[in-house]
Amino acid sequence: MLFSRNNFNKRWRFSGAGKRRFVYSKRTYANPFFRRKKVTLASPNGWLSNRIKLTILAALTAILILVWLLFFSTLFKINQIEVSGVGENLAKEVKSLALEVAENRLVGKNNLLLYDKSELARVLNDKYYLQNLSIARKLFHTLKIILEEKSQTAVWREDDKYFYLDSEGNIINQVDSLNINSSQLPLIENLTDIKIEERKANINKPTIDYILALFDEFKDKKHGFEIERFILDRDINTIKMAVLSGPRIYFNLAGTVANQAARLDLIIKEKLKNNFATKEYIDLRYGNNVYIK
Repeated sequence: MLFSRNNFNKRWRFSGAGKRRFVYSKRTYANPFFRRKKVTLASPNGWLSNRIKLTILAALTAILILVWLLFFSTLFKINQIEVSGVGENLAKEVKSLALEVAENRLVGKNNLLLYDKSELARVLNDKYYLQNLSIARKLFHTLKIILEEKSQTAVWREDDKYFYLDSEGNIINQVDSLNINSSQLPLIENLTDIKIEERKANINKPTIDYILALFDEFKDKKHGFEIERFILDRDINTIKMAVLSGPRIYFNLAGTVANQAARLDLIIKEKLKNNFATKEYIDLRYGNNVYIK
């Protein structure tokens, strides 16, 4: 008796009554000489994974290039520092300070993009009394600094050091005595016990204004002598003007410059004449009473 392929898994069982029943088995059989080919479908996840890897690689490469440009290349190295708005000597000082800020870094030394402009601004404002300050980067190698100091009103001498003053008595900056032009600015010597504190000299605006008025009155030898300096000491309401190779002249802050200058001219012409330079002082503080020594 021939059986079909589907009958291979069937078993015959006969019952006592002569009837036959089919019993099915769960076993499966495979032909060892016939193997089905496995079909592999392309997964979109694999393509996405490669794309992410390429993106990360590109990002890392860009970061490495950026780090190299910032920290190791000379593309943004500072080769020039331009300073304008001040004199030549002060410009040299500012350049020196700017270079110090550039070099005082652990990484990115002399790098234009990483230059700490805030630190330079702090250094310059601590050292000088500035009206305006501008710091800018100019690609690819230039740092540009524009600054304007407060207007110089007078020169302040204290403990053998010289400083420029503004009209309020604030210290602008220290200056070399060799660079002082005494014909342009009055020299004020501080002989009081109160010294410079927090960039403020021991002088107020009315006193500065009075000294400026005296300077304008007596400069350029208008009265036949040359001013050496003005002196502030413990005497209240008093300004002493030292004459070059001559006496000290005492002025009262409460009196006008014009009146005291007129009395001085009268004393010189009528009484002192050629003996003016030999005197120690001329005291004009007490109105018509003039004291001479």
